[in-house]
Amino acid sequence: MSNMPSGLSPEKMNALLKLAGQKLGRDPETLKKQIESGQMDQVTQGMSPEQAKQVQSMLQNPKAIGQILENPQVKRMLGDLMKGK
Repeated sequence: MSNMPSGLSPEKMNALLKLAGQKLGRDPETLKKQIESGQMDQVTQGMSPEQAKQVQSMLQNPKAIGQILENPQVKRMLGDLMKGK
């Protein structure tokens, strides 16, 4: 069973993983596999406890992800990522 948030298009999910990978200095595909397999300790490695808690909470709440995706700055970054910039 996948732990990836539902309700996101594959393109948006890949763009989010790419953005997260850039911010964390990690391979987006590795992050995806870790999330899908429930290895949250690996996903949140190197984060502060507060950041780790926020990430885990967000992954369990698709509405929160939807709200983040509506932010104009996030939309612009995702658009750039999806275009390969």
